[in-house]
Amino acid sequence: MIDKLKKLEFFRVFDENDLKDLAPHVKTETHQAGDTLFREGDNGDCMYIIDKGQIDIVKRNKTLSMFTDGDVFGEMALFEDSPRSADAITSSECALYKILNQDFHAFIFDHPKPGIRFLYETVQEMSQRLRKTSDYLTTVFETGKLIGESYGLQDMCDRILQRLVEDIRESTGGLIMIMNPFTDTYDLASQIHSSLTDLERTAELMASMDTGSGTLATNDRQLLFTTIQNEKNAVLGYIILESTDHATVFTIQDEVILSAVGNQVGMGILRAYAKQEEDARKRLEQNRMNAERWAL
Repeated sequence: MIDKLKKLEFFRVFDENDLKDLAPHVKTETHQAGDTLFREGDNGDCMYIIDKGQIDIVKRNKTLSMFTDGDVFGEMALFEDSPRSADAITSSECALYKILNQDFHAFIFDHPKPGIRFLYETVQEMSQRLRKTSDYLTTVFETGKLIGESYGLQDMCDRILQRLVEDIRESTGGLIMIMNPFTDTYDLASQIHSSLTDLERTAELMASMDTGSGTLATNDRQLLFTTIQNEKNAVLGYIILESTDHATVFTIQDEVILSAVGNQVGMGILRAYAKQEEDARKRLEQNRMNAERWAL
């Protein structure tokens, strides 16, 4: 146990003797994909450290963040006696460390010097997470506004892609491609500084990943993608962001943001199609009325 705790970034301020005192209070848990660790409103009496696997933090069926190997979650329970603010669900097989609040509080008080440093660094980490959450909420809110204010499908896609390239700072460009319902091929809806030209091959590559969103490294660029789906989970298209800087890596938070936007764009596409059909119906009706007038 000591060797495992020493490898975790979360405990870096504690030396081996400190960790020997903590080890008896650290419990191990294993979970299958789809397990719920806690739900919104549950009593927050512990925190978790991920040894292996991925955890999604979900609120009202929306993924707010994702954590993976070495990450800590649920640690807000250390600082406030309040219910959980969201659900924690495993998205893969997971091996976790669990520490009860009362045990960790006692450990911190018994080791005040490294404990103060630990608390300071934890507050910094929490501040960074709040900033990322703020970025997520801002992008999702602004996307909703753009969908409502847009004048058509092309305008909507152009404005949303521009916003994504600005908000996800790792990206140098990207594109949105949408399935044409009449030809069953992909049309380029919007593009910014992207050299991806073969849309069908690109779509096949995204589909082969067998995930709704994710990242992919090619020889000359990093790709971040998400599917655009309707309410029945049928694929309407893809949003793909690119980075030509191999030193830059898209983050899990970037993936969460793009996935949320993809869900919104799916609804926007359906609204745009409905408006196009309504406009076409009105034009047909107007043509019919004009023909009747001429017949008189």
